[in-house]
Amino acid sequence: DTDVIVFVEDNAELQQQAQQLKLAALGRLSASIAHEIRNPLGAISHAAQLLRESPSLDKPDLRLTDIIQSHSRRMNEVIENILELSRRRAPEPRRMAMREWLEEFAARFRESCEEPVSLEIVVEPEDVEVRLDPRQLDQVLTNLVANGLRYSAKRTGRPWVRLEGGMDPETDRPWLHVLDEGDGVPEAQAQHLFEPFYTTEEKGTGLGLYISRELCEANQTQLTYRPRDGGGSCFRLHFPHPERQTIESP
Repeated sequence: DTDVIVFVEDNAELQQQAQQLKLAALGRLSASIAHEIRNPLGAISHAAQLLRESPSLDKPDLRLTDIIQSHSRRMNEVIENILELSRRRAPEPRRMAMREWLEEFAARFRESCEEPVSLEIVVEPEDVEVRLDPRQLDQVLTNLVANGLRYSAKRTGRPWVRLEGGMDPETDRPWLHVLDEGDGVPEAQAQHLFEPFYTTEEKGTGLGLYISRELCEANQTQLTYRPRDGGGSCFRLHFPHPERQTIESP
């Protein structure tokens, strides 16, 4: 005959708060390391540039300065990506129509490309809505689409990506697929795709997919990979219900 009080708490909210704390701690640590590397790296790059202007260098030596410059730029990209983690702000979600936003994104992306690219957009039903930070979603899609176009072109000669959106009938949660025609990712490598500094590209930094997943998790969105039937890759974004408020950073 005793009274019982039951407390029910949404574990997703706790997970997002923990994610924000992890990002903040990682950002402070990585930013301090990146700043220490940036100054000597800048000096190395500048010295190589001055050395390249010397009239007494022959072609083999000029090639060495090119190597220094190339690797300096690559290391600077790593530093920029690390610093981006330290600047991570809390999401500022807003509700928007998926197809309309994707059309705007595709137009901006095409304008930034030096050569024509094929971006197909299919959203069914057309009134699907999402609620998240549009600037952070832009960063995620820019990385996924750029990767997809590159791998499609490498395999087929055609830079092609399909953005395919819809609604999960069981959960009423919107989703988005980023599809390409590349070779896909071997199963042994797929499990490491979202780990920091893991890359199969000679000039890759290994932070693009890691940062993309971190941004997705900050917006209560799941980012996963699966191979396409018949070849190619599919990156799936599973968004939260558009009626649900995104938790702000504590």
